[in-house]
Amino acid sequence: MDELEFCLKSISYPLGMLLEGKERKAGDVVRVSSKAITLPKVPFAALCYLTGLALFDSLELVDKKRLAEDYDGLEAFKKKLLASKLGESLKPYLTNPGLFISPFERLSFDWLEFQKRKEKVEPHLKRLRELIRESRSRKEYLERTSFVRELTVDEGLLLGYLAESEKERELINSALGKHNHDYREMAKMYFKALRG
Repeated sequence: MDELEFCLKSISYPLGMLLEGKERKAGDVVRVSSKAITLPKVPFAALCYLTGLALFDSLELVDKKRLAEDYDGLEAFKKKLLASKLGESLKPYLTNPGLFISPFERLSFDWLEFQKRKEKVEPHLKRLRELIRESRSRKEYLERTSFVRELTVDEGLLLGYLAESEKERELINSALGKHNHDYREMAKMYFKALRG
């Protein structure tokens, strides 16, 4: 996993799955095929948004409908970026994304694989939710969530994606950041890339 996959999966785990195993090539625009993805040399934050958009655009209509909320997540990410310190430098890419994306090939999403991964992390999600309810303080919650250290970075991202609210996601990420070394290191690399 690299920073781009981490970024995408933190916004939309399913769209990030479409990036897995694809050969990365340099080019002028984001172009997606079943085997490869072409990536332009643009700021990382813009690249994450553009890649997500290109992957979403390449989906079959039925998958697009199922992932409508993920598209909203991409748009929320764009708004956040435009309101940030980097906003002005990212504006050309985020306000005219069509100039940096070129449709190429239709992709279909593997819902069976997604379901399999989801079922694997659900017991951890259930446990985390119980601890969020039971813990009297954030400190107590964090002390009791050390079991997340056994998760992979990918499983951690899926937990965040399955969170039912922004607060729940933030608490899941806090537990992962405290106890899961690999997740913490990957998040550091991601935020460094995001800041440019």
